[in-house]
Amino acid sequence: MSRMYNVLSGGTSPRAESPSASWSANRAEALVEEIPFVEIGGPAGPVFSAGLNVIKLPEPVKTVVPEPVVERVFPRLATPKYLSVTFHDLTGRPRNVIDSDGPDSALVALHLPDHPISGEYRTLRDEVRAQLPAPTPRVIWFTAAAGEAGTTSVLLNLAITIAREAGPRVLVVDANVGRPAIAEKFALSKTVKGLAEVLSQQIPLAWAVQASTLPNLQILPAGTAIAATAALLGQDLPKLVEQLRQWYDWVLIDSGVWGAMPERDAACPSADSVYLVSRESDVDPSEFAGLRGWVRELGGLLRGYIATKV
Repeated sequence: MSRMYNVLSGGTSPRAESPSASWSANRAEALVEEIPFVEIGGPAGPVFSAGLNVIKLPEPVKTVVPEPVVERVFPRLATPKYLSVTFHDLTGRPRNVIDSDGPDSALVALHLPDHPISGEYRTLRDEVRAQLPAPTPRVIWFTAAAGEAGTTSVLLNLAITIAREAGPRVLVVDANVGRPAIAEKFALSKTVKGLAEVLSQQIPLAWAVQASTLPNLQILPAGTAIAATAALLGQDLPKLVEQLRQWYDWVLIDSGVWGAMPERDAACPSADSVYLVSRESDVDPSEFAGLRGWVRELGGLLRGYIATKV
């Protein structure tokens, strides 16, 4: 029959499908409708079909690997070096002052300007000024024929008398390095730096100069480096005097006892005049005549002497 059907229809006769084959086809078609369409990838990541319950997966945990710690090793110095500091006050206020009642009471021109003895120092000032007329700076060299003549007291009272006038810039220099006394007279510390350190080039001159209770009177103490000073006095003190002439109107130098330090005496020609201080009871005209000749041989000029008494 099938051949007749094929001849009449010109095709093959349809094959009868079994129930199992029909069910399989229907089931497969249903499964296609139930399975969601899933597209993997794309610009926005995974995209799921509508109506599907999307389960978001947790973000992957990124493992952070810490960078290795590199310990910096600093080289150690074999010998540590520490920075030493020293403060230098440029305000002009008195410094290096010891705990005391102030300048020595023997400075009558400072404490009692109206005292009759202070009047004698004004007379001495006028006599010296007459010998050394202005306007050039005046450098005065004070020396003693013997110890305990009062050279330092005379020099300081005269310096105070000059400084009490308005205008003059006055400096006292303690070149009596064997027996320094000026720092103590002005209640300064005995360890204060001064002339010795300046001549040995340990500190500049500006650092060594000390202020006093009078605004225009300054002090250059003897200093503490005494051992090396004697050899430098004759060679470098005249150079220092020339520098001081540019800074001050009056420079008064205490050189101690004449003949005690020949190197220091040799520097006396750097001064404009030399004045000899002696106790009145020890004054001997022949002795002064010999001393004047000695000063002249060194090139200095002895212009007079000052007799002291109590």
